[in-house]
Amino acid sequence: MEISMNAPIEIPTFDMGSQIPRIIHQTCPSKNRLSDVLADNIQAIKAMNPGWEYRLYDDRAVDTFIVNSYGAEISNLFRRINPQYGAARADLFRYLLMYKHGGVYLDIKSTTLKPLDSVIRPDDKFILAHWRNEPGEPFAGWGMQKEFGFDRKREVQQWHIITVPGHPFLRRVIEQVLKNIQNYRSWVHGVGGRGVWKTTGPIAYTLAIEPLMSTNSYRMVANETELSLQYNIYNEAGHYNLFSTTYYGLRSDPVVSMEGWCSMPMHHIYVQARKVYRHFVLENFHREMKNG
Repeated sequence: MEISMNAPIEIPTFDMGSQIPRIIHQTCPSKNRLSDVLADNIQAIKAMNPGWEYRLYDDRAVDTFIVNSYGAEISNLFRRINPQYGAARADLFRYLLMYKHGGVYLDIKSTTLKPLDSVIRPDDKFILAHWRNEPGEPFAGWGMQKEFGFDRKREVQQWHIITVPGHPFLRRVIEQVLKNIQNYRSWVHGVGGRGVWKTTGPIAYTLAIEPLMSTNSYRMVANETELSLQYNIYNEAGHYNLFSTTYYGLRSDPVVSMEGWCSMPMHHIYVQARKVYRHFVLENFHREMKNG
C-alpha cells in the first residue's frame, strides 16, 4: 500500500563520475564515544588503505553536510526521522553522501580485510552484493523479505556502498526514501526493525535500484567476501549496544514523526493490534511444538 500526499522534493543533481574516488566514509554519533575496538578498527582500515582518504562523520557533521549540500527542505525531512532510530538516519545520510561524493561507505562496525585497491576495478561504477544467507551460512535467512517473495538473492547489502559520484541508483534511492518519509504511516511502513528496513533501509534501497539495473552500469558480486569486506567486527549483541541501550529493532514508536491529528491514535491502535497478532502467532507456535 502506498500513500501519496506530498509534492516531489527537489534534489540537487551531481554529475556522474568516471571512477570510484579513493575516499572511505564512516559515520558514528560521537567521535568522543568510540570504543577502543571501533577506534582500533578505524586505524586498521587506514593502515590497510594508505592511498585512501579517510573521513569520519559525527552527528554534527552529518547535519552540516545535509543542510549545506541539499538544503533546508531535505534537512527537515532528515530531522523528521525519530532520533531513537539512529540506523534510519544513518541510512539516509549515506545515500546523500555517496550520491554527492562517491567512494566507499562502510558501517562503523564493518571493516576491510584486504586493500580496497585490490578489489575495486578501474571501470567499476557501482558494486552490489547479496547476503550469504543459505542454510548453514553466516547470515542464514537474512534478506528474505516478503517484499522480495522471500527470495534469498533479491535484497542487496547497503552496509557498504561502493560507487562513483552521481550514480543514478543513489538518486533513485534518495527519491524513494524521501517519499517514504513524507508519507510515513506506522501502520503501512511498520515500526522497529522492519519499519527501518522498509522506510530507509535495505528493502527501500533494493526496490529503488532494481528497476534501473537493466539500464545502468554496475557490478554484482555474490557476497561481501568477494570484496574482502567484513560485516561486523563484533558479535551481534555487541553491535546492538554500540551507542544505545535500546536496540532499534525492538522499538514500537514511529520511525518518522507523523503529521495529522489522527496519526498517533491510529498508531496506538496499530501497536496494540500488532501485539495481539504476535501473541496469537507465538501461542500457536508453542502449541504446535508441544503437540509435535
